[in-house]
Amino acid sequence: MTSPTRWTQPPAPAPGDGWAGRTQLGPAPGVVFGGFWIRFVAYYVDAALVEIIVILLVLAFFPSIAGVLLVSMIVTPTYFIGFWATIGQTVGMKLLGLRVVRNSDGGRLGFGRAVLRLVGFSISCIPLYLGLIWVAFDSRKRGWHDLIAGSAVIRRTR
Repeated sequence: MTSPTRWTQPPAPAPGDGWAGRTQLGPAPGVVFGGFWIRFVAYYVDAALVEIIVILLVLAFFPSIAGVLLVSMIVTPTYFIGFWATIGQTVGMKLLGLRVVRNSDGGRLGFGRAVLRLVGFSISCIPLYLGLIWVAFDSRKRGWHDLIAGSAVIRRTR
């Protein structure tokens, strides 16, 4: 029996069929792709939590503007990469029932893909956040950062 967070493989097309009759990979029963607004809320929960951590560390150790920049440059990537690579969800994602997984098979993202996802997130923000807004229009609800890292965000429905 497969785990509900694993993707199901479509049947292979008949020989000579090419793409005919082939379906897209999809989440297992009970799992759907995380859409734009739920991901938006999860990100802002995480952003608020990261800012609280940064402020507390700055007040305790580096009370200056340079300290804010230094601590932010360490805490932010550590938070996102650490959670995505290890348990597949940040605090905000957990509160909303979301999980980031490998797009190909629904497995754990891992460190390398988590780093790529964060770099892709930065790239997605550059052209007026178009890469993040892309989530609203992609059939699998993936932003550019998901496409770059080969990831997807899923949500349990039961």
